[in-house]
Amino acid sequence: MKCPSCGKGMRAAKRDYRYQEAGLKNVVLTDTTVYECDCGEMLPELPQISRLHHRIAEDLIIKQSPLTGDEFRFLRKAMGMSAKELARLLSVTPVTVSRWENNKEKVGTQSDRLLRCLYLTRSKDLAASKVLKILADIMWGIAGRKPKTEPIFISSAPARERRVG
Repeated sequence: MKCPSCGKGMRAAKRDYRYQEAGLKNVVLTDTTVYECDCGEMLPELPQISRLHHRIAEDLIIKQSPLTGDEFRFLRKAMGMSAKELARLLSVTPVTVSRWENNKEKVGTQSDRLLRCLYLTRSKDLAASKVLKILADIMWGIAGRKPKTEPIFISSAPARERRVG
């Protein structure tokens, strides 16, 4: 593979890769093939982006602390919704959604829970029993908890189990 920056050959290596391209700072893909160049360019091999984003979203909706602005934005985009559409569903203004996503205001507990529930109702990949369990956890588990930015570790190898930090 040739480097898109300098045109030299790139070498492949299996390693952990901090996946920031989706707008989240705390996602680490384990055992990922990464092409590296002497010029500093790095390109991860990510064959199933939609599956990867779904797994990240699953980890976000079951986490026990409130969503950060970046996480809120990730879930909104994962559902394919505009900020204006989401604002209408949550009965807030698009400016409020923007403030949440840019960490200028904290996401309210009700809006946090509603966004998680919205994601679940739009997900076709989860079994109904798992959805109900997650909904119960959302409704009872996150009230009064402080935000955490713990790393999310996800294996890029399809056959391996993921490790959540």
